[in-house]
Amino acid sequence: MRESSGEWMTSFWNKAAAEAADHKSRGDVIAAEFGGQASERRSIRRDPPPLTAALSPTDDRLRLRIAEELEYARRMLTVMGDELAGNPAVIARHATALQSFDIVGQMLGHLAAVIRSSDPEEAVERVGMTELKARLSRRSLD
Repeated sequence: MRESSGEWMTSFWNKAAAEAADHKSRGDVIAAEFGGQASERRSIRRDPPPLTAALSPTDDRLRLRIAEELEYARRMLTVMGDELAGNPAVIARHATALQSFDIVGQMLGHLAAVIRSSDPEEAVERVGMTELKARLSRRSLD
């Protein structure tokens, strides 16, 4: 028959403790097998990658101010669109026009990012709105 569970647990722990006292720690055993010491662990922290030129702000103060004004205009449009969208009658009558507030706001945000960038051409490549990107990338001014 089996020993009572109390005796089994005691004998298990006693046996494990005795084995641990007889042997080196697992890390020491592995280091000995590979003929060296355990290497120091690298930190998981990493420096953020450097900003691309498209995301780095320009040194031109006027372009930075223009970008700030475009962002301000975008925020005003967003607030106005949210205010109008809070009225069910306005939504029922002017749903398409309200969507235009959002689209124009997105366009202003992208334009601000392009103007603010130290590399505007690369910033245009990062624009997420396909039509706006195509208009900004076209070669002719017609």
